[in-house]
Amino acid sequence: MKYKLYLSALSLLSFLLFSNCNEKVEESGDSQEAFVVSNKIKSFELPAEIGHFNMQSFQDENSFLYFFDYKTNALLIYSLENDQLEKHFVFEMEGPNGLGGNVLGFYAESPNELYFSTGVNTILKYDGNGILQEKLSLNTKSLEKDGASLFSNIFIKNGDDFYFAAFPMVFAWTELSPEELTKIPNLLKYNLDEKDFIPMSYFPDEFVGTNLNKSIFPLLSKGPDGTPMINMNFRNIYHFKDEEILSSPAAHSKFPHDPPLSSSPNMFEDMPEIMRMVSYTDIYTSLIYLEDLDMMVRVAKYEDIPEGEFGPEIHIASKWGLVFLDAEFNKIGELDLEENQFNGTYVFGNQEGIWVSTDHPDNPELSEDYLRFRLILLNDDR
Repeated sequence: MKYKLYLSALSLLSFLLFSNCNEKVEESGDSQEAFVVSNKIKSFELPAEIGHFNMQSFQDENSFLYFFDYKTNALLIYSLENDQLEKHFVFEMEGPNGLGGNVLGFYAESPNELYFSTGVNTILKYDGNGILQEKLSLNTKSLEKDGASLFSNIFIKNGDDFYFAAFPMVFAWTELSPEELTKIPNLLKYNLDEKDFIPMSYFPDEFVGTNLNKSIFPLLSKGPDGTPMINMNFRNIYHFKDEEILSSPAAHSKFPHDPPLSSSPNMFEDMPEIMRMVSYTDIYTSLIYLEDLDMMVRVAKYEDIPEGEFGPEIHIASKWGLVFLDAEFNKIGELDLEENQFNGTYVFGNQEGIWVSTDHPDNPELSEDYLRFRLILLNDDR
């Protein structure tokens, strides 16, 4: 998935995410299953005014694939049953159905139930005709006592509850002590009936360590039972079982064992260093549950710093890795993808296997007219 940060104390990093890498740890990449990149390609026709990049992708539980284009405010909905474009909405900013502000994040229950986070702490619900049904303004005043800020561009919905990522209200979190950070929520639940936030998880000791000079942003996605999975730039991921948060190993063997630290004494004293830390170095970018395969894929983006000045331009890393987990959160394998041939931002699954975008700027087979994906097959003896 593509996530944006806020524009004020939070939004200074609105085009960034992700963190740095220091020490590398070698561990066995052996797998109980073989994951093989096949030659099979799946293509989705792309409207002429929509580019390949700067989109958030999402797969729902009903065999639909979504792409929201931040540049044009367009939403593309494809059916995975026939690979056809089912719906194409372009949302206006103003008017009765207008977004009213820049889109920060997107979530869908189905093509008939669409959600956007916009502006400051606002959720908009649209129906299958692109008609605004509800505008939900989130009251975050209760979060002040926890020292937490709502990361409203990263959210999921489960039943009557929304779940949001959260991080410190203090923008320069290096001013906090490690102990203080462990008392700040990184996951919040918002109940639609109660209209209030409940902290569900806090930054764990094993992740926080003794040095906060690192990226701490949490990402969220839905797990096998619909509850949140927390994905940070760390060897472990976090998930719920019987209302308890569990930590499960999910590391790529070539990625850092511990959260990477900035080489600068304080990254907040150097904006290019912040940009390098959160955008251009080794990072776990997404964690996706694939219902048809009853497994998860964790996407790892290798360090790839663009030439020249850091900036908000579109930059697709040259190398990506994948970590595979079963429905019980056991690691069952990993795979490195060929350089300059894939875009790990877009991944989905169906009964055939796992599909990864081949829309990389340096891939000579990049098509102007189609979004293209290559199939990864698994030898499943489970």
